[in-house]
Amino acid sequence: TPAAAPGRAGRDGQPQDGGVFAVYGVGVDDANDTVWVTNSRQNTVAVYRQSDLSLVRQFEPGTVNHARDVVIDEEHGKAYASATFEPEIVVFDTGALTVAKRIKIDSTVRGETFSAASVSYDREARRLYVASNSTNEVAVIDAAADTVLNVFRVPGARSVIGVSHDPQTDRIFVAGQGTDNLVVLNGSDGSVVADTPVGAGALNVVFEPKSRRAFVSTFGAGTVTVTDVDGRIVANLPAPPVANHVSTDGRGNVYVAVKSGWTTDGNDSVLRIRPAR
Repeated sequence: TPAAAPGRAGRDGQPQDGGVFAVYGVGVDDANDTVWVTNSRQNTVAVYRQSDLSLVRQFEPGTVNHARDVVIDEEHGKAYASATFEPEIVVFDTGALTVAKRIKIDSTVRGETFSAASVSYDREARRLYVASNSTNEVAVIDAAADTVLNVFRVPGARSVIGVSHDPQTDRIFVAGQGTDNLVVLNGSDGSVVADTPVGAGALNVVFEPKSRRAFVSTFGAGTVTVTDVDGRIVANLPAPPVANHVSTDGRGNVYVAVKSGWTTDGNDSVLRIRPAR
């Protein structure tokens, strides 16, 4: 059970119960038998033990602003958490359970501030890809040095939020929530490979390496659109009412977090998509 969160002021200025440190993003660290989670409302992260889900470390509120995603580099003992509305990735030491570094990302858009949203990690190349929902950019970070290598603009996309990467082709797949599209970029220079309409509210994308397909969840349309590496649509799968998030186990399976939407009698669910046999 998450720990109780500090009380906070309501809209009327009066104190109200803080609830608990609710869980949003999840990252698994098998090397240390832990699970890392983001606590977006409290601007922080927490670490739980895998075996019994007991709390190992609750970081202080304010450690990661509106923490969204967290990914783990087990081999090198690091966790990377995105700070939404801030131009930074917070790096943690997964052994010591401490903040190791803060990576600042400068936008290439004059007068604008990069806002870290979704992240995607290439463990072999040690490259971290970060989407910015405020400036419609993708940053490429060298995770060996924890420094920014490139910041690419994403032409034709607004409210960029989801990102994934294919190591084989070095292509970056970007979901544009405000433009309902998937934009595929060349990872070496940021040039556009494809711009594909996929449905209302393209919220997240994951590239599945075994099937060589990209899967895009659409929040408004309630579907998962499947494309090849060139951005061509090969399937459009129903995932109603609200397809929120997609992830892969790297073995051909894709898991979709499906929210019940705005109904009071529905249940959230997880949908598994597997290759046709």
